[in-house]
Amino acid sequence: MTVFAMAPDGVRIALHELGDPSGQPVLMIHGFSSNTRRNWIDTGWSDALASAGLRGIGMDLRGHGESARPSTGYEVARFIDDVDAVLEQLALDEPPGAIGYSMGARLLWRHAGTRPFAFRALVLGGLPADDPFQRFDLELARRALAGEAEPGPMETFVVELAGIFPEHDPATLVTLAGEVSGTLFDPEKAPPEVPTLLMTGDEDDRADDTRALLPLLPRGAFEPIPGRNHMNAPTSGAFRRTASAFLAQQLGG
Repeated sequence: MTVFAMAPDGVRIALHELGDPSGQPVLMIHGFSSNTRRNWIDTGWSDALASAGLRGIGMDLRGHGESARPSTGYEVARFIDDVDAVLEQLALDEPPGAIGYSMGARLLWRHAGTRPFAFRALVLGGLPADDPFQRFDLELARRALAGEAEPGPMETFVVELAGIFPEHDPATLVTLAGEVSGTLFDPEKAPPEVPTLLMTGDEDDRADDTRALLPLLPRGAFEPIPGRNHMNAPTSGAFRRTASAFLAQQLGG
């Protein structure tokens, strides 16, 4: 069953349960152009979480999945507010753990760095040390989506991803990428202080510099995801098992 949290600007954020309903809670945030079902449920994470005594709460980012899709309003600050709204609705007895992938990992890094008591531990997958949207031209991408221009490499990547799943609206996701790019990811600004496990596919050419983030983390560790690239890392059993075991240990699950 899907439930919804309400963001401060009135956008509905869809939440999905997976794993052990009575386990230690873990907020799960997917990557750009994905959603909870595609990133976590259909890739077998529910069983891995349940085996580790963890309760997953998958959050569909605004513009994705079953969450609302406003025509605008995709600045980074709004995504951070969405996480606040979800945590407020969950009203947990103590801070949860969290798992994020790609864009979801950047969001959790930013959120945990500015709200040090929101989470007890993090697993961040597919997290590049810089911001992949920094070379993104929103107007060029919109023209490319309409077949009116030849896109550059980053615009091509975003436009292709935006249309990969039929449940999403490509124009909305292109707008989202453009508005998010207005606040570039700066990992040095406020790194998380809680125990943080970084995991990236050893064939991932979009986040092959993840290890460079380790010196910023007071309690950080890195584990590669064998045989996976940026797109298929969430399907990895090694990713599921290692992430679940790490959070179970940190949360006492």
